[in-house]
This record gives sequence, C-alpha cells and structure tokens, in this order.
Amino acid sequence: MTIMESTPTAEELAHELLSLAKRQAGRRLIVAVSGTPGSGKSLLSARICAEANRQAGKDADVCTVLPMDGFHLSRAQLLELPDPDEAQRRRGAHWTFDAESYVTTMQRIRDDTERVLAPMFDHAHGDPVADSVCIEPWHRIVMAEGLYAHVGAEPWAAATQLADELWWIQPRDAELTQHRLVQRHLDAGLAHSETEAELRIMTNDSLNAAYSSEKRIHSTRTILN
Repeated sequence: MTIMESTPTAEELAHELLSLAKRQAGRRLIVAVSGTPGSGKSLLSARICAEANRQAGKDADVCTVLPMDGFHLSRAQLLELPDPDEAQRRRGAHWTFDAESYVTTMQRIRDDTERVLAPMFDHAHGDPVADSVCIEPWHRIVMAEGLYAHVGAEPWAAATQLADELWWIQPRDAELTQHRLVQRHLDAGLAHSETEAELRIMTNDSLNAAYSSEKRIHSTRTILN
C-alpha cells in the first residue's frame, strides 16, 4: 500500500473510493478512518461518503459510514466496571468501548454480503442504540470511522487488519481542533463552561489521543484537514 500525505477535496477522495471499490472483485471495500479527537473524521467521512454516492449515479447508495461511537459501553455498563466513577469520567477511553462487538461487526462486514446491523450513539440520551445502523448488501464501500480504528493492539487489531485502506485525519490547526472539542463538550452538556471543557480535554481527550496515536499502525493515507 502506498502511504500518501495530502489535502485532497471530498470530491477527489470519493472518486478514489469508487476506483478502489471497482478492484475489489465482489468484496466490500473497507476504509478505516481515524484521527485524534476534534480532527473532523466524522464530518469528513460523511461528506466523502455522500459525495461517493452522488458520483456513483442517480439514487445510488454504494457507500455508508460505520461510526465507532455506537460501540460505547452504555452508562449502565460503565456502572458495573470496577471503578464506575473513573469509568464515567474517562468515557471515551479505549477501555470504555465494547471492542469485541466492534471486531465482530467488522468481521461480518468483511465476510458477509447480507445486511449487517450495528449500534449508533444517541447523543440526545447519551447511550448507544442497538441495530440503528444498517449496512446493506448494496453498500460496497464501508467507511469505519473512530478514534481507535487504526489501533494495532488487541482487541482492536483484529478489526484494523480487516481494512483495505487506513486513512488518518491530521488536523492542520491545533487551535481550531481545541475549539471543536470545547464546543462539542458544551453542546453535549459534558461541560458547563469553556474552562470546564478545557479541563475535560486535558484529563480525558488528550489521554485518548495519545493512546490512539501511539498504538496506531501505519496509515495508507494521511489527510490534512
């Protein structure tokens, strides 16, 4: 795989996806999209996927996104962990996800040609909802996006290795990334002031970013965003 670093448009990336998918000989193309918190991976994945569907033709639906956020442990599950207070404070850390279910879902996406159901995170209620994402047989491109989608440590590695492409989103502007995270925490009600949001970033998001960056395997493409 060729490793590239560039600033392509969503249109160019969508065109590349469609070209790659044509070479898959009947298999789905799986693109694992990752990046540190606030890098814009979720928004960019959605834009690229929508553009791929547009380029594929009228009413085409060849691309879909699998958000890793759906595999968060529920709040009830966090309370069952050895240190529930720490688990709630560190929600978003790799050990607060149901990594095994994520791996199983990725294996089904790779192996099956039938419908695959997956959970989606409901931000209004703060918990995942089962079977809210439908990956249909006609979805030939699946963009699996999330903070740990490139991690080479178990149990995540089993899912990472299933991807055909590994796209890493690299922020160009650290100040903008910080602003995105602050606003995200305020909008989600996880913080009630910018100061509180910045503290959460320092004591949780930064730790998660470090783990994701240190444990990730080499990407096939780095996208400056």
